[in-house]
Amino acid sequence: METFKKNVYLFGDSIAKGIVFDEVLGKYTHLKNNFATSAAASNGVILNNKSMFGCTINKGREIINRVLNNLNTGKIIDYAFLEFGGNDCDHNWDEISLQPLIKHNPKTPVDEFISVYIAIVETLKKSGIPAVIMTLPPIASDLYFNWISKNNPRKSNILSWLGGNIENIYYWHERYNSAVWEVINQTKSLMIDIRKSFLEDKNYKRFLCADGIHLNQDGHNLVKETIMNNALIYKPA
Repeated sequence: METFKKNVYLFGDSIAKGIVFDEVLGKYTHLKNNFATSAAASNGVILNNKSMFGCTINKGREIINRVLNNLNTGKIIDYAFLEFGGNDCDHNWDEISLQPLIKHNPKTPVDEFISVYIAIVETLKKSGIPAVIMTLPPIASDLYFNWISKNNPRKSNILSWLGGNIENIYYWHERYNSAVWEVINQTKSLMIDIRKSFLEDKNYKRFLCADGIHLNQDGHNLVKETIMNNALIYKPA
């Protein structure tokens, strides 16, 4: 694997932040030995993790612009790792359960997601910072559906809005992973295909928390292994 230089910044959502659902405590907690911290330690780099729980691509752009504007003179960012999409494709499920017969938009429409993501990469390029784009880990539709609809008396309305097929959650999430690939190809960015590593395991759900979307400790270990075993090169889809 290519040896990283000293300063690596990571921008993304709760997965990149290392947030997991602790079933014993019954709440979300921060995993100390997450993939980012572990990979950075193994590569001997300084990690600046600017990821945030619930972060969308638009919020990510705000954070990145703020970091670039506040960057000390002479300080170098050697790589900016980007991990976005999981929140952008999400919906307001409570609203859907109340009005299942009307159209509901995701937090970030896919065309906007692509255009903003490309703009972020181009901004980084202008600052001399290569972007390393991470694909999305897969979602477990059944677990996620149970999670978003638990304690909701209108659970059947959510299923109805999904066309009666829970797997449509997976397909919609996959559309945003395809959008990530569009960004990679259009910008010719460096990339780490973590999704492939998950899907190579027939039981990839074992890497996910009870909510079906966050990674557990094994999932973080798998991402770290993927980062360690992949050279940072542009790989067209």
